[in-house]
Amino acid sequence: MIGQILANRYEILAKVGEGGMAQVYEARDNLLFRPVAIKILREQYASDTEFVERFRREAQAAASLSHPNVVNIYDVGQEQGVHYIVMEYVSGRNLKELIREQGPLPVKTAVSIAQGIAQALDHAHRHGLVHRDIKPHNILITEDGQVKVTDFGIARAASSVTLTQTGIVIGSVHYFSPEQARGQNVEPQSDLYSLGVVLYEMVSGRLPFTGESPISIAMQQIHEQATPLRKINPRVPASLEKVVAKAMAKDPKDRYQSAAEILVDLQRIVPTLKEEVDEATQIIPQLDQFEETAVHTVQGGGEVSAKRTKRGWLYVTLFFIFFLAGVFWAAQRLPALIFPEEVAVPNLVGLNVEEAAEILAARDLRLDVDKRVFDDEIPVNHIVSQNPPANRQVKKHRTIYVAVSRGPELVTIPNVIGLSLREARVALGRVGLTVGEVSQEPHPMIPTGQVVGQEPAPGQRLTTGVKVDLVVSQGPEPAPSLIMPDLRGLPIEQAVQDLEVLGLKVRNTWPEISSKAYGIILDQNPPANTEVIRGEEVDLVYSSGPTGKPPAEAPPTDQQATVDWTPEGGTNLRRADVRISIPPGPQREVVILVIDERGIQEVYRQQHPGGDTFTVRVEGKGKQVKVQVYIGGEMYKEAVI
Repeated sequence: MIGQILANRYEILAKVGEGGMAQVYEARDNLLFRPVAIKILREQYASDTEFVERFRREAQAAASLSHPNVVNIYDVGQEQGVHYIVMEYVSGRNLKELIREQGPLPVKTAVSIAQGIAQALDHAHRHGLVHRDIKPHNILITEDGQVKVTDFGIARAASSVTLTQTGIVIGSVHYFSPEQARGQNVEPQSDLYSLGVVLYEMVSGRLPFTGESPISIAMQQIHEQATPLRKINPRVPASLEKVVAKAMAKDPKDRYQSAAEILVDLQRIVPTLKEEVDEATQIIPQLDQFEETAVHTVQGGGEVSAKRTKRGWLYVTLFFIFFLAGVFWAAQRLPALIFPEEVAVPNLVGLNVEEAAEILAARDLRLDVDKRVFDDEIPVNHIVSQNPPANRQVKKHRTIYVAVSRGPELVTIPNVIGLSLREARVALGRVGLTVGEVSQEPHPMIPTGQVVGQEPAPGQRLTTGVKVDLVVSQGPEPAPSLIMPDLRGLPIEQAVQDLEVLGLKVRNTWPEISSKAYGIILDQNPPANTEVIRGEEVDLVYSSGPTGKPPAEAPPTDQQATVDWTPEGGTNLRRADVRISIPPGPQREVVILVIDERGIQEVYRQQHPGGDTFTVRVEGKGKQVKVQVYIGGEMYKEAVI
C-alpha cells in the first residue's frame, strides 16, 4: 500500500499499526496539505458485503462527532475493493503503551485521563453512539498530554459479524462488560464499565481479570468481583476506589447511568487527592494514653496495686521491645519494598521464551508474552521485541512484555494472470507479496498491459515479502509487411493462388463488362506496389466479357453444377447428400433451402471459389421434402426426396 494514492487525494506514506480488523497507515491529504491517518479494512472483512455496508454507515455516523477528546473522522470510501476511513492524525502513543512503560500511573494522572475519556463518551452517548470497545489501545495520548478516543462506530459494525474472526478477538474480553460477554444488547453503561476497567488498570498496573482463554476471562467478568484496588495499591484514595467499584458493578442498574455522572465524581476527587490520608498510615497513640500503667497507692490494697504496677511496666517494656524491633525491621525491609532496587533490563531479542524467563528471574523481573507475531528471521517461540527495551533501568519485580515469533508467515500466491499490472500489484500486496521483475512479450489473445505469466506459479505457499516476477502482454505480434503484387491481367484463378501464397485473403470479387477475356483481373484493392501485412484482405474486379457471362458456359449446366441425392430414413424423416461442383471462374455464393412441413429453411450459405466440389448433408420432415440449390443467386437444382 505504501506509495498508493486513494481517491486521487490521500497518499499513503508509512504503516504505523494494525489491529484485528484493519491496518493503520500515515498518509498525506494532497488536497488540504495536512497529515491524516487511514484505517484500511482487512481483506476478510472487505469481502463481506453486509459487514462493509454496516461499517460504512457506522463510520459515517461517527463522523458526525466533533469533540476535543474524540479522534475526528474526515472521510469514508472504497477504491478497487479497498475500504478505508480517513481520520485525524494523532502524534503520540496509546494508553496501553504508557501503562506498560510506567506501570501504575500516578493517581492524579489516571484521574485526568479518565476525565478525558468520560467527556468523549458523554459527547458520543448524547449523539446516540455507543463505543463498545473502550480499552487502553483505543485511547491516544498526544505529545502535550491531551486524551483522544478513537474507533467510534467500528466496534458496532464488528459486533454484527461475530465476536471472533480468524482467531482475532474483536475488541478485548479483558474490558468487556458482563452483558457484552453474555452477548446481550449493549447500552452506554457498557462503555462506563469498560472505563472502570481502564481506570483500574491505570492505578494498579494490572488487569482486574486474567485467564488462559477469552472464555475464562469472560466468565470472570460475569461472575467474579475484582480485587479491591487499595489491596493492590494502598496509595489509591478510598473515594477513587468507590468510583471504580461503582463503574464496574455487574448489574448495569448499579453502575453510573451516564458518563456525566462519573465525570462529576471524578471532578470531586481531584481537589482531595493531595489531602486524603491512607488508612494504612494511622498515627500510633502516645504512651501516656496507657493509663493502666500509672502507680496508685491505695490504703489496704498496696500489695495488689504494686503487682498491677509491675505487670503494667512489664507490658510497657515488652511493647517498647516489639516496637523497636518493628522499627528496625521496617528500616531494613520497607525501603526495599516501597522503593525496590533498580536493575538493567537484559537484551531478550533472539532468545527462546524459557531462556528469557530464567534470565529475568535471576534479576527479580517477570516475563509476560504480550503477543505472537510472524517473523521471517526469528525462529518460532523466540523473542522478536521487548518492552521496556534492553539496558533500560527498571524497578525489581517489574514485568517485561515480549512479542514472540510464530515463524515466517505463509501466504498462498494468488492468480494474477489476466489482470492489469496495477491490479496485480494490489492483489499481491494484499497477501504481503511484492512484484519483482516485470518483462513483456507479445500475445495473440491477451490485450496489451495484462499479465500473461507469473513466477512462482499461483497456488504455491510462500513467506510474505517474496517477489513475484510477472510477464505482461504486448498484444498480438505485428505481422511482417510485404509489397502488394500487381494482379491486373492475370486470370482470377491464378490471382487467388498468388494471394494465398503471400498469406493474403480474397474478401470480395466483382464482375465488370469488359472487352478483355472472361475472368481477367481488371483492378484490385489495395493497389499494386503498396505495403500490406500478412492476413490482410484484398478486393478484386474481374472481366465478365463483352456479354457479361462466361463464354459458352452461362448459365452453367447441371453437369457444371450437379446435385446427387441419396434419400435415407423412414416415412417422416428424410436425409440426402447434396454434391455440388462449381464451374471454373470467380468465387460464388452457394445457398441451399429445404422446404418441408415446417416451412422454408435456409440450411447452407457459403462462398466457394470456381472449380470447387463439396458435399452438404441435409434433412427434412414430412411425406414430401423439397431441396433447392442456388449458385450465384440463381437456382440451379430443385429435387424432391
